[in-house]
Amino acid sequence: MSLAICLGVDTHERPPMRWARDHWHDWGRTEPGLLVVSDLLDLPRWLWHTAPEGRDAVLAALARTAEHDAGAVSVTTWLLVPGAVNLARQLADLSPDIDALVAGQLWLTVRAYRGDPPRRVAATLLARTRREVMADLGVGEAALRRDRIWASTVPMGTVPEAPDLETGPDPERELAELLEDAAQAGALTREDRALLLDVAREAARLDVPARRGRGGLMTPSVAELVAEDYAASARTVRRRAARAVAGLEAFRRSTQ
Repeated sequence: MSLAICLGVDTHERPPMRWARDHWHDWGRTEPGLLVVSDLLDLPRWLWHTAPEGRDAVLAALARTAEHDAGAVSVTTWLLVPGAVNLARQLADLSPDIDALVAGQLWLTVRAYRGDPPRRVAATLLARTRREVMADLGVGEAALRRDRIWASTVPMGTVPEAPDLETGPDPERELAELLEDAAQAGALTREDRALLLDVAREAARLDVPARRGRGGLMTPSVAELVAEDYAASARTVRRRAARAVAGLEAFRRSTQ
């Protein structure tokens, strides 16, 4: 089942979309910023061509509308379907039901959103959705925060183990084992272990040159992507990752 079908916004004739179109001008009387288009179906094209500040203003107005009309939640999720599909694709290896999981969490995230922060609204909503889906699946720092007792006894890994290959050792497995050894020895916290795995995953996905920023881990583009998942600034992610890498290096030297 596609993500849009799960959200009930796959066609303009589904009840949530019909309701939203019928009440678009009513919403606009309360939130004049929504009336940048006369027909709701023209909104995606308008958002595509407008500046980020304009997109954020419309999405924030929809968030305020959603406080008293859940139809605005459906409209917001409809606008975010392309980003949510991309998110589900990135997390596809975590669950066979990833479309349904992302759709459900996206709806809840949008429903709880109140326009804070008022900038980069779409990125914020998708990042929060990603973080909560991963936490539900036991992956990432949010999962650690949810159940620290479980996290302290069960090795976590955001990078799935690859099957044994005859071509040599698997670098992902070696990294996961090294980080687990460091965490068990107290050289890394479980949170830092999860962060380094997430950073390494994004660096590998972007194919960042290893010569950049401690094997590519400190590359700004990598930090920006991971920062969205952790609801933190890229600077904070780079600082925490640098500190964790220093601790990992010290642990490795001590065991050689």
